[in-house]
Amino acid sequence: MAVASTILLLLSGTVLAYTVLKSTLHSKPYPPGPPSLPILGVASIHPRTEFWKTYAEWGRKYGVNGLISFHILGRRMAVLNSAADAANLLTKRSAIYSDRPFPTMAGLLMRREKSIFYISYNERFKMYRKLMHRSFNPSAAQMYWETQEREARILVDNIIKFPESLVKHLRRNAASVIMQIAYGYPVTRNDDHFVVTAEEHMRIGEISQPQYRLEYSMAGAPGKWIVDSLPFLRFLPEWFPAAGFKSQARQWREEMYSQFVEPHTWVKQQMAAGTAVPSFTSELLRSSNGPPTDVEGEDLILWAAGGLYAAGADTTVSAATTFFFAMMMYPAIQNRAQAEVDAFLAAENRLPTLHDQAAFPYLGCVIKEVFRWAPATPIGLFHCTSQSDTYNRFSIPAKTTVIANIYAMMHDEDVYPDPFVFDPERFMGSSPQADPRECVFGFGRRVCAGQNLAETTLWIQICLSLLTVNISKAVDEHGKTIEPEVAFTTAIVSHVKPFSYQITPRSETAISLLRQTLQDVV
Repeated sequence: MAVASTILLLLSGTVLAYTVLKSTLHSKPYPPGPPSLPILGVASIHPRTEFWKTYAEWGRKYGVNGLISFHILGRRMAVLNSAADAANLLTKRSAIYSDRPFPTMAGLLMRREKSIFYISYNERFKMYRKLMHRSFNPSAAQMYWETQEREARILVDNIIKFPESLVKHLRRNAASVIMQIAYGYPVTRNDDHFVVTAEEHMRIGEISQPQYRLEYSMAGAPGKWIVDSLPFLRFLPEWFPAAGFKSQARQWREEMYSQFVEPHTWVKQQMAAGTAVPSFTSELLRSSNGPPTDVEGEDLILWAAGGLYAAGADTTVSAATTFFFAMMMYPAIQNRAQAEVDAFLAAENRLPTLHDQAAFPYLGCVIKEVFRWAPATPIGLFHCTSQSDTYNRFSIPAKTTVIANIYAMMHDEDVYPDPFVFDPERFMGSSPQADPRECVFGFGRRVCAGQNLAETTLWIQICLSLLTVNISKAVDEHGKTIEPEVAFTTAIVSHVKPFSYQITPRSETAISLLRQTLQDVV
């Protein structure tokens, strides 16, 4: 065993050195970046938390208009810190920049080539996009408005009754909305089987949840798996020393696939019994406009629906939590937004619905500022070049990981003066600042297909919350205000860190109307 391990170590070092040496032999310079070491690159100085802030700093210090590059153990990465570069490369040159990195552990060994998060830009990906556009374009997505409105009312009622569990309520709401839209499946408990398994799916392989205290998904953690730096190790048998990653990958692969199959099978059973409600899955399975309902067509639907939960649930919770935090920190903005929704209630004597969005211009600006001030995905999901490219005289090789630093774009002082101040008025008047939605939902052919769904879910939650509750800073046992820290978790989906707060009911009229609508549904 010891001899085998030694040989493996020597071979690995040789291959790694060759990889790094090969990557340095190029005719044009790479985009500049921080000082790096042979073999290691920037591994020794790469931050472990909030690396989007470091990337922004490196962009200012070393970059050309924020464009930087570096390598970690021979893997070349380019970071786009400006919206202009992101538009020029990820959108205008999307034919080159629409692939995804495909790590050996979380991708190849776990067979994630069909996952919407890992799939290359190919015909299957185009079919995913076609299915999602058909279901979630601005017109089609209105079929889900009733579900979103009902769940938002349940959410706010729970917040009023149990304000100490704000984030739990937000998570249950997000899970319920997504599960009903994807499968027509009603979530009635926080520990629902499908929700628990879906969150386990995200913990393992897609996006990590803050309650697990992980910075990354378990399978995709950078630097965790040696096979990601030395892909040839994937050919080792499972019994070989230091090849335990292979059995782990096999176990996770089987678990994650079963988590896609279970709710899909449930929908088919409901359809066979004649009790299925309209959902993304049921409508595609029964529609002549969807893919053929043969084995391949069903597989497309299964994987497309399975990606909806991971894509939408955690990001919605992040944005909603940021909203409550911002209202607590900026009470004058909360008061102004409440005045707008109060005026609607007084004039219409009913709760707002998603059909009323145009009547709330200030609320629309508040939501834009939530997206800008603390973007849910500060560096988005990584892109990858499908071929070599030259940009502003710099070489960007094929298979370069390309990172859009959305955080840096949203805090660019040239675009957003006083970027760390929460100020919805920046989007008002005759010269509004750039709409953050052009960046925070991604770029080019990889832009979020569920953008309309995400925006409407957040809008109705926020609108009803403003009508019914006040949020303010907590006080300690001596009556002294507790000043919260403005801090965020490090993960693909970043959340404001836990904070103390007070939530109190504010409008008996609105609360009464809300509870009446819930009784009417029952």
